[in-house]
Amino acid sequence: MRLLIIPFLFLACTSAITKSNVNVIHPVDEFSVKQDTFNIDIKGKMTHAIKYRKKYYVLFKEIVVNYYGGNDKRWLCIFSKGEVEKKVDLPKGLEVTYLDFFVSNDSIFLKPYMNDSIYYLDTQNYTWKKINKADDLIFEDKKYWVYSLNFGEWGGKTWFKDKVTGLEYELESTTPLVNKVDTNYYLTNTFRILKIENPLLLNKCDDEVTYENIVASKKYYEWYGNPVGYQIVYRDITFNSYDSSYKPSIVSSFVLWKELWHLYETDTATFIAKIENNSVKPIQKIAKNLRFFNWSDSYRCRNLNGNNELLKFETKDEKSTGIVDIVDDRILIHYFANRAEIYPKSFGNSKANNIFVQHLNFILSGLQTLQLNKVEQEEKKRESYENTPDHFVGIGDSWNPKKYTIDVYKSFLIQEDSLISYTTEYFATKEYNLVRAVIFEWNETSRLKSQFKVTGKETFTKKLSFLEDCITQKAGKPIKDKKDKIDTEKIWKTSDGLMIELKNMNSFNNIRLVIFQK
Repeated sequence: MRLLIIPFLFLACTSAITKSNVNVIHPVDEFSVKQDTFNIDIKGKMTHAIKYRKKYYVLFKEIVVNYYGGNDKRWLCIFSKGEVEKKVDLPKGLEVTYLDFFVSNDSIFLKPYMNDSIYYLDTQNYTWKKINKADDLIFEDKKYWVYSLNFGEWGGKTWFKDKVTGLEYELESTTPLVNKVDTNYYLTNTFRILKIENPLLLNKCDDEVTYENIVASKKYYEWYGNPVGYQIVYRDITFNSYDSSYKPSIVSSFVLWKELWHLYETDTATFIAKIENNSVKPIQKIAKNLRFFNWSDSYRCRNLNGNNELLKFETKDEKSTGIVDIVDDRILIHYFANRAEIYPKSFGNSKANNIFVQHLNFILSGLQTLQLNKVEQEEKKRESYENTPDHFVGIGDSWNPKKYTIDVYKSFLIQEDSLISYTTEYFATKEYNLVRAVIFEWNETSRLKSQFKVTGKETFTKKLSFLEDCITQKAGKPIKDKKDKIDTEKIWKTSDGLMIELKNMNSFNNIRLVIFQK
């Protein structure tokens, strides 16, 4: 006989499970839990993950911290036995917010939401191939196909399509996770669980509101079904879609021993749980301080083939993420320990200024013969954060008076602190591997991260004075010194013919320094 002791607070109501003192005493655990760590060196954050033929396929994206913007670089990493076996770039054009990554019919697919384009992975050659057809199937058994769509502010629908009659039955439920226990279907979202004993008792669809016609017409909001044909076995009465604060929630549901189980997270711990009398009943604590997430409109992977979905989590350490793989009564928690710099580190004012002086000396000492591979070596020594965007950035003729071919662009970031950062941009000729011009640009750190935080001008005023002194020490007095209400501009010319232009836009927190050959 198993002993199960659970504090009374769990039996009261859902909202009671909000504090860090949640505890479960369970001498005989139902589930075995194993943890390990995958050491990785990937300059990006995990977004999606699936399991395919005993390997993990994980999507990563690089964080854009470039003033010129650009799409996040994305790639697929295939893990085998805890190691990255292969990396595959994603097709161009899939740097989108709404992206699904899933397995169907023993193939791996990528699909942007509400887009007819879909790509599948050729696992022989590891190339992506485009096809033009995909549906929104989220579950299938011998009797029904189950489809679901998310209409954003208009909610969402789920359809059960009878395989014999072709008739469809609908309820208002947005991309749920579907499980089946005996003959009953359970639809799970983070805030409620529905039980459907007979899908034929749901709203019977007229032709215009079948799944196929809704997709074709895109008239998502013209018809809403009645709340019939299901019962609510759990509902979080505190849930509010407009409240962005964290609340305990159901992460996932799965079937084992002909019972429905749930993964439930609080602010400090993750539990295996059951639902009893509209309350969450934690059964076994399996981890601490994990925060699970799912990418926007990524839902086809969830239980599509009768297997439990692969769950993704973050921790308080941005370099530590991972996946949870539930296989029957075994729970495997794989941590990703990332050695790469996902975000640029802060150097502080003094060190950032010293690095700039090194930059300036390095460039002024030989721009005429400066090779791009030497630049990359030096930037690596300085621990700069490369933030070259995925599109080409060129320069105007005024900074390229000799009309050199400019077909290579590289950009590196030095983050001083939370207020100010600077990029060093190199414009080069690929054929000769020579740098032709260099631009330094100081901006608000928050603008580089797209947080739109406005800082005071004092920081930039001090930085401008520092730069003027540094350049004057190297190049003497400026040959042009202009200052008005709009901007400040100074130009120097070195003894070996290099031009240095320093400009501060007074209406913006922006300083630009350009060095080129005259």
